[in-house]
Parts: sequence; C-alpha cells; structure tokens
Amino acid sequence: MIAARDILNGRDACWLMDCAADAMLVIGSDGRVLLANPAAERLFGYSLDEFGGLSVEDLMPRRFRAAHGDKRADYAGRPEYRRMGSGLELYGLRKDGGEFATDISISPVENGHVLATVYDVSSRKRLEEEQKRMIHELENVNEELKNFAYVVSHDLKAPLRAIGSLADWIAADQHDRLDAEGQEHLRLLIQRVRRLDALIDGVLRYSRIGRAHEAASAIDLNELTRDVIDSLAPPPEVTVSVAADLPTVRAEKTGMQQVLQNLLSNAIRYLDKPEGRIGINYAEQADCWQFSVADNGPGIEPRHFERIFQLFQTLHPRDRVESTGVGLSIVKKIVEQNGGRVWLESSPGQGSTFYFTVPKTYP
Repeated sequence: MIAARDILNGRDACWLMDCAADAMLVIGSDGRVLLANPAAERLFGYSLDEFGGLSVEDLMPRRFRAAHGDKRADYAGRPEYRRMGSGLELYGLRKDGGEFATDISISPVENGHVLATVYDVSSRKRLEEEQKRMIHELENVNEELKNFAYVVSHDLKAPLRAIGSLADWIAADQHDRLDAEGQEHLRLLIQRVRRLDALIDGVLRYSRIGRAHEAASAIDLNELTRDVIDSLAPPPEVTVSVAADLPTVRAEKTGMQQVLQNLLSNAIRYLDKPEGRIGINYAEQADCWQFSVADNGPGIEPRHFERIFQLFQTLHPRDRVESTGVGLSIVKKIVEQNGGRVWLESSPGQGSTFYFTVPKTYP
C-alpha cells in the first residue's frame, strides 16, 4: 500500500488514524483503497497489505456495487463532508463474506482522495428491528383489545340485559310468592347483574382511553368542578368544599371530567362517618398544577397504595360497597397519558388525599 505519509499531511494525522477506534479508509478517485487503519483490518478481516489490492466496491455486498460507481462520480464533482446512511440501508462486506450494517462519513483530502470512516451499527440495527417487531406486536394486541371491547359491548350486554329484565319481572310479579330467603336471593341476583353491567361499562371506558383523542382546550376548572359535583348530587350529610379561583388548564375536557368524577364519587361512596367532608384544592408548581381531593373517610393502609390503581382492585367486599374497581385505574391512565402523575397520602381512620398533576404545557 502507499505510505500513509504520502497521502496524509503530517505525522499527527497518521498517528490519529492508526489510533482511531473506528475503521478509516483513504479511497482514491478511481475507487481504489489507498490506505486502511488497524480498526478497518479488524472490522473487514483483511490485513493492511490485502487492502492495497481492493476497491471500495469490494467492501460492499454485490447488490450495491453497480449503483455505487455513479455515486462515487457524483461525489468527485462535489467533494464535501457527508454523513451517509441517513434513511438508507448500508452494509459492509467482510473478507469471510459476512455482512454488517454500517453508517459511513466521507471527507475530501488532498489530490482527490476521500477519507471514509466506517461505523459498524449492527447492534443498533438489531435493536431497531426488535423495536419494530415489538411495536408491530403491540399494534396487533391493541387491535385485538379493540375487537374484544366490541364483542363485550354487543355479545355480552344483550343477554345480560335479558337476565336483568327477567329478574326485575320476577321481583315485581312474583314478590308475594317468594319467602324472605327467595327475595334475598333475587335481590342479590339483580344486584350482581347490575354490577356486571357496570363492570363491562368500566372495561369499555378503560379500553377507549388513548384511542379516541379529544382536542385539548382551555378548561375552566371552577366551572367543570361545579358541573361534576352537580351531576354526582352528594347526599345532604356530605359537604364538598372547593378552593377559590381554581386555575384554567389546557387538557382534554372529557378526561379531566372523568378524573374528577371518579375521585369525588369514590370519596362519597366509601364514606364511613355520619358527616362527610371532601375538599378540593390546588397548588401551583414550576411546570404543572397540582390538585388534591381530600376526604375524611376510612383511609387506606400504605401497603395498598399501588394496588388500588390496578384494574378491578377494590378494598371492600362488593356486596357491602358497590364498586367495579375500575375508577382509579381510569384516573391513573388519563392523568399519565396527559403527562401528569397521580398518588395518594392516607392513614387508616384518618381519611385519604389523592393528588394528581396537570402539566402547564399540554404534551
């Protein structure tokens, strides 16, 4: 091969090329390899002397060689630093015939020669392919879930309604013929039919979150909170106090409405004291608004803090407190999809405070 000092000016340039971790080749205007560094020897499998008999096309798979001559001629007419590989599938060819994915940067040097730096990106390509595969699988799973939700809504709810209607008819027309035990069994049947219907609705609501995006808008939380409280119609023994001048946030209105509805309805549903107190407050942070819904209910043990945000989880027997165990899962999913987070502070017997944040900049 031609001596390095005859191609590159200065001993420092030669030394840096020899010490470089990446493969570096000096290519002549005719495509012949004039110089290779030790890293190129390790990458391609040729000795430094063997490189002298190769052209740059010998270092790429045969399917790319025909087109490369035209690209080399085009570069000779406009020599400049370029990074190749962006949006392209580039591969190098080793002496043993093995291929590897590569990116290449090229820079002009003296006498029409080109310095090519070759990066082995095989690991990155494998990771990208794995990510593509996982995304494809996730899309398939999401499609299956969407189809499942359709089946649930149409194929399960119809017979469930029929069972509910029949149970209501028996309760109305056959009430006098049933003894106390029969009436209790019928009551439990109707209660559990309604619970299953509510559970199906909850699953459908949960599955729709993130699929149908609503345009973000400016939401006056003073007005939205009033509407939510009015729709829940708390019983007379429950007092709901709301901080003055709640901020206006930018988010999906339906999602914010669901978050407030679920947190407030839980506080009302699980009340275990003669008088219930619920407080809605907020605090401004540097990059978000932090909201809280506090109650004086039974409280929650710390070991359950993570569990209650999981789907279908409830801490009370369903025959004592009617609940699907979906509400807090919906809260968590909506808050996190809007770039916030949700958590709680609670002690048994001392009530609970649920916190959630809304970023000041909509994601």
